[in-house]
Amino acid sequence: MKQITILTDAQGDIIAEVTELLAQAQVNINSIAGDQYGTQSVVNISVDNETSALEALNNRHDWQVISEDALLIRIEDELGALAKLSQRFSKEKIKLRSIRFVERHKGYALVAIATDEPEKAKSFLADYLVG
Repeated sequence: MKQITILTDAQGDIIAEVTELLAQAQVNINSIAGDQYGTQSVVNISVDNETSALEALNNRHDWQVISEDALLIRIEDELGALAKLSQRFSKEKIKLRSIRFVERHKGYALVAIATDEPEKAKSFLADYLVG
């Protein structure tokens, strides 16, 4: 799974701008989430066509657009599940770049994880990987 992150100090409705640009590029959005931290906005998206999405998004010179591989895993949706998962990464000495919930269902959650060592992470997460 590819994950695209947009960082910007630009003002305005960033999510509205992102969705409009992707619609014009005929890119389907699988998931999108945005947050604002002071003047910094961060938007995380996954799409069906990364190449077209990056072409559309990189036209904005005031946005920093980052694309990375993310592992999609399924975990039990229970208190402490993310703590257990992040501890496994720590034990394996693999740095996590991001963890985000993609969706939740009754009793389980799909989580996207980005790390500097995805192949190493795949080896010890094989029983959790989706797809």
